[in-house]
Amino acid sequence: MSPDASHDLGAARTVRANRDLRTRVLAALAGTPLDPLWIAKRSLRRALARIAPEVRGQILDVGCGTKPYRELFTGASGYIGIERPGTRSQSRVVDVWADALALPFRNGAFDAVTCNQVLEHIAEPARLFAEAVRVLRPGGTLILSTPQVWGLHEEPFDFYRYTRYGLDYLARAGGLAPIEVRPTCGTFAMIGQRLSSFLFYSTGAYRVGVLNLLIRPLLALGQLIAVALDELAGRQGDTLDNVLLARK
Repeated sequence: MSPDASHDLGAARTVRANRDLRTRVLAALAGTPLDPLWIAKRSLRRALARIAPEVRGQILDVGCGTKPYRELFTGASGYIGIERPGTRSQSRVVDVWADALALPFRNGAFDAVTCNQVLEHIAEPARLFAEAVRVLRPGGTLILSTPQVWGLHEEPFDFYRYTRYGLDYLARAGGLAPIEVRPTCGTFAMIGQRLSSFLFYSTGAYRVGVLNLLIRPLLALGQLIAVALDELAGRQGDTLDNVLLARK
């Protein structure tokens, strides 16, 4: 091997090692207040954890991504995750590549459908509800979450924000009986999260580097204070997300 080739190989290994280290560090910070999106992730997970264990049988996860909530569905006898071809998701656990508006499953194939943080990206939301209803068995359950307050993302495919009344309307119009539409947090948590994500991305801190690590403790403190105030206020007011629970 020539000296130049040996040098290039060594440099490539160094780059991979640094990338792996950064990946491990960021993975360790995920799920803690040092994650700039901690409030949003924590609030949604808590809301889903409250109702997911009640679901039994075959479950379809529409827009599953990396299946971050799979372990919450302890009563599942089967769990199939779909993603749309061409999605920005880099998930390696997708079971079926398909469009949410044309699900490749027979009528009544599932006991439950879950769909998290997808509806805002669907230009014709009634069609998603219609497909969910079609693949649900009679008495089946839909669990769906979507933002009420959040910034633009996955542009240009970001079309709507939903209140509890909008979700209730879409569910009833699609032939479902809403059981509840519950906010994931209140105004203080919403403001704390939006401020945290704004500072993280507007300053360029999201790029892996010194600023990324330096700003996280400050954002963590702000998020912890926001969550504490939100609990004291009874999680009232505006919310980041709403979670719909409905039955066919």
